[in-house]
Amino acid sequence: MDNREYRHNHKIDTIPDHTERHPKGYYGPNSVSAVNLKVRGLSEGENQVELGFDSSLLDYPEFHGKGSLTGIISKSGDRLTLKGEVSAEGDFDCTRCLEPFQKRVSAEIEIQFVPMRLEPNEGDPNVHTYDPVAESTVDILPDLRDALILAIPMRNLCRPDCKGLCPVCGKDRNKESCSCEQPEEVSGQWTALKGLSERLRAEEI
Repeated sequence: MDNREYRHNHKIDTIPDHTERHPKGYYGPNSVSAVNLKVRGLSEGENQVELGFDSSLLDYPEFHGKGSLTGIISKSGDRLTLKGEVSAEGDFDCTRCLEPFQKRVSAEIEIQFVPMRLEPNEGDPNVHTYDPVAESTVDILPDLRDALILAIPMRNLCRPDCKGLCPVCGKDRNKESCSCEQPEEVSGQWTALKGLSERLRAEEI
């Protein structure tokens, strides 16, 4: 997976390449921080998955409390496919009014595990190798972290109809009104931006 940049709370961070965090072929219980998925003793076909984990393991300060993964892991011989939804509670700052708020972030996830004797597609970050004889669990923490961080919206709103801050006096228009007039030199630009904001707000709803 190529390095991806994401913007959040006016800062830019980089998600490290998957292979930098976990070398190819290593998904075991011996890592310092891990969310281990059971892969031994599964029945052929579909198996239900319900897994809880400590969100602090995600190494992203906004997430806290308990995270969860629910879904199905399908077994076909030694080939495994996990499909499910991961979610975690987070503390964020609203993009419009800058007020802190809590929100549960959810993301769909799909991972395939194949025996090490079968080389996976090098360009697919969602296909991992494992040893079905030696390993009873595989670590999916990097995959959960990537999925949740990428699911945080660029425009993270405390509520869809947030009115934001007055660009002149800075008052929170969700809490109080103001009688500010827009400066003449920016009034045309502000009208255009207001129209765009209203269209975007309607799309979010």
